[in-house]
Amino acid sequence: MIDPTPPQHPIDPDPSAGEPKGRLPVPEFDERRLQLQLDDAPGITAQAGRRGTKDKFVAGVRGLKHAIRGDSSFFAHFYRGVMIAIVAGLLGVNQWSWCLLILAGSLVLLAEICHSAVDTLARAIGDPDEPRLTIAREIAAAGVLVVAFSSGAVTVIVLVWKLAQQLGWIP
Repeated sequence: MIDPTPPQHPIDPDPSAGEPKGRLPVPEFDERRLQLQLDDAPGITAQAGRRGTKDKFVAGVRGLKHAIRGDSSFFAHFYRGVMIAIVAGLLGVNQWSWCLLILAGSLVLLAEICHSAVDTLARAIGDPDEPRLTIAREIAAAGVLVVAFSSGAVTVIVLVWKLAQQLGWIP
């Protein structure tokens, strides 16, 4: 005999239980159990292993190398950054405008590095096309998009303002 009720997906709890559909059930928190687990695990501290400044610098350079080699977007951002620097140099922008342009470009690179880190973690965890990992990757891509548009706005404002000054439109 065939059961007429559809099988329940592990993510979707029983709708008759009163919980919203699509939410994972959260187990009750047992503080005593957590304390016993922490007592049984000596050597667990809140601090990670200490590294010196040189080791941190080397790890950072290595991470930057992995990010640049793993994503072609860095080449595109580098190309745009060079073009913006050439135009800014030709227009003769002041030091505060240079600060804004460098800060905007640095934020784009930081967002790309974070996006690369999320992508790398998604691939390391399992199938990067799994829906939850896809959502995480798309959120990271959205962060790059927001920063890139903001950086573009800053760049346009700085360069157009300086061009308008040189053309005599603004005193």
